[in-house]
Amino acid sequence: MLEQIAHYVEANSNDDPVTFQSSGFTLAPSTRAPATVLSVPVFGNVNQANTGQMSVQVKRDPKALSYNLRYASVGAGGAPGNWTTLPMTSTKITISGLTPGTAYIFQVQALGKLGYTEFSDAVTRISL
Repeated sequence: MLEQIAHYVEANSNDDPVTFQSSGFTLAPSTRAPATVLSVPVFGNVNQANTGQMSVQVKRDPKALSYNLRYASVGAGGAPGNWTTLPMTSTKITISGLTPGTAYIFQVQALGKLGYTEFSDAVTRISL
């Protein structure tokens, strides 16, 4: 009912803010805070889950809409092999199919209203 009264007052105030506010209602802000660039995400933890599996958790950023995780095996000289990128629908994901005894590099990026962040610092773990 209050919403109906507000609509009535709005329609009958003829776009006059003084008349509108004299009814007891307050004007809604006409501007919104601009979207901000997100910080590069940080890992909460990267741990062995089971044989050939790694559990990866990202510290949650309330402004992040989603995350991408990428990982690659560590090749000769510490260089990463081919990256595999996975979308994360939550801040935790379990990766399966890893080769036991192989070192892997993990990085994460966040998606905000202004686009993706850079990838995070790399975390290296050996799959067991």
